Amino acid sequence: MSAEEGEDRVELADSAPARAAAQVVAGLRAAGHAAWWVGGCVRDLALGLPPKDYDVATSALPADVGQIFSHVVEVGVAFGVVRVRERPASGGNRVEIEVATFRADGGYSDGRHPDNVRFTDAREDVIRRDFTINGLLLDPLGEDGGLARSGRIVDFVSGLDDLRAGVLRAIGDPDARFEEDALRLLRAVRFAARFGLTIEAATAAAISGRAATLTRVSAERIRDELGAMCGGPDPVGAVSLLGRFGLLEPLWPALARMDPGLRLASARFAAASAALAARPPPSRPQQGGLAMATTITLPLGFALIFADLVAPHAAAPIPLADLAAALRLSRADGRTLAHLVVVAHELAALAADPPTGPVSLFGGVPVAVVRLLRDGHGDAALVAALADPALTTRQREQLLAWRACRASVPASGWCPDLVVDGRALQALGRRPSPRFKLALLAAEDAQIAGEDPLAAALAALDLTLR
Repeated sequence: MSAEEGEDRVELADSAPARAAAQVVAGLRAAGHAAWWVGGCVRDLALGLPPKDYDVATSALPADVGQIFSHVVEVGVAFGVVRVRERPASGGNRVEIEVATFRADGGYSDGRHPDNVRFTDAREDVIRRDFTINGLLLDPLGEDGGLARSGRIVDFVSGLDDLRAGVLRAIGDPDARFEEDALRLLRAVRFAARFGLTIEAATAAAISGRAATLTRVSAERIRDELGAMCGGPDPVGAVSLLGRFGLLEPLWPALARMDPGLRLASARFAAASAALAARPPPSRPQQGGLAMATTITLPLGFALIFADLVAPHAAAPIPLADLAAALRLSRADGRTLAHLVVVAHELAALAADPPTGPVSLFGGVPVAVVRLLRDGHGDAALVAALADPALTTRQREQLLAWRACRASVPASGWCPDLVVDGRALQALGRRPSPRFKLALLAAEDAQIAGEDPLAAALAALDLTLR
């Protein structure tokens, strides 16, 4: 295929978003403008994957687009970008399609946005993009003007050749592409891991040489890229590449000192991925246990990456709240991250030295462990604990046994309907007080362990009163 103007055809997925995006192309062409699908949707179709969304590149200016379509949202008019909300002719809800005018960019003094743009043609628009695999254009229209069964790809940058060879390559000069936007350093890693690509030598050298420029990028954008890697199809590969290129070292120097090359983090991701893929054998014949984690979520992924920064054994552990703030995590994700880190350490300690208190009726799980494992993040905390490469054989076996029990014992065993509550204590003449909480916890522990919950509650009250 010619690097100058290669063509190929790919099958198109028939869906409401695809039909809407084809209608946008048809509408622009009917008004006399050039228009193509562009970027990630074309890449995914060439790989036989369903696109997440569809983008259109066109010769039409934003004002032209606004005259052609009735539902247009202005999101970046200065850069030639609007969103068209189009309803497929076949019916259904409107689909939002990003439409961008062909452009060439000026300098990037802020490391993200071009200082100025010049509207141009399709070829120049493609060569200002990041990687060859994202520089593909596609004609989605059939002879009837609707969505075709297969689309013709136009390739000015040999992106299809690179896809077929399994190569990730920057368009043009890699240093120039990464100078324009340092976030592309992380995007290169994410794309390489997601699609199983080898990063071409000059592109790889530019990534290594420009790692320090990531400090120019906002924490929010870094968080989103790292989160996408954690939730991608190959988080182990992504973390290994982050370590190979030293991309986190400028952002967290202490992490680089504690885990050079992210070797420990890579090992944790490999162990966590293996644990998530394994369905633990049931500890009892009955099934229907608590929900299990199935993927590496953003909080779990960050718990694995930054474990050495927040661990109690760290020389100067970073407070979890400070880490969450630095990563610009949402309040919910910050709480989950803190929960996973704290509970994972507690579980590992309990697995090394099981408590001597009451144990549950099911599997002999200590009641103290039941309390840690029964919430919605319990299995993710177990996975985080199992990912620690410093675990002893005894700890690992104990954690696996608890996970098997959690997966098979019904929720009623972990969270039983309480037979002793505040009203029951009041009926015995006990006046409500803050001590009720201790009494009710003792009653629940006793119930889980098959002991007398009322006696445990009264004993807790009496002990507190002495």
